[in-house]
Amino acid sequence: MNLPFFNIIKEVIKTVKKKNEADPQVKTADPSIFDQLEKHVDNSQPKESGEFLEDLRRNVNHVQRENRDNPNVETADRSVFENMQKELDALKAQIAQKNTAPASAPVTTASTSYNTAPAEVEVKRTPAVDQILAMTNSGGGSLSMRTQPDMGAATMDSRVADSSLVKVLEYSKNSINLDGKNTRFVKVDVNGQVGWLLESYLNFN
Repeated sequence: MNLPFFNIIKEVIKTVKKKNEADPQVKTADPSIFDQLEKHVDNSQPKESGEFLEDLRRNVNHVQRENRDNPNVETADRSVFENMQKELDALKAQIAQKNTAPASAPVTTASTSYNTAPAEVEVKRTPAVDQILAMTNSGGGSLSMRTQPDMGAATMDSRVADSSLVKVLEYSKNSINLDGKNTRFVKVDVNGQVGWLLESYLNFN
């Protein structure tokens, strides 16, 4: 299991925790539940990503049973564990799609040249059931999101930090030439902020 994938799993756990904390309709789960899940990730031996995800799914069920049977820790709402399983299923679907699709453009260096010739913008929406998670790779810096899939479009005020977990919503059919390679724009959701990034700055595993 490589480091980007390891970090994505950690971010998935944090995402579910934050969602639980922000939901006024669901009682906030004891932090020890998420600590146990992170501990399982930390103690895992290297293995194929698909096998690791199945192992983690079983561990989620194990943690749920332990929480239910532990009289010293309040039983968490079932939705906490269901949301975790849904996020893991989405990640598994992403991996399956990656294994059957062409590899995305590689991350580029700081010496960037753009082909900004006007192009008709078309987008392809990603179905919710095939939701994809990715992690930004900007070499330690931050990225500006654009309001439209075009290098001439306005940039948003907020910036995306390196190694941020994002949800992929759409892909543009138009592309630009970045250091001699074509790369598409990707519409992403970063903690509720939606904008467009270049695909070459995203890691999908």
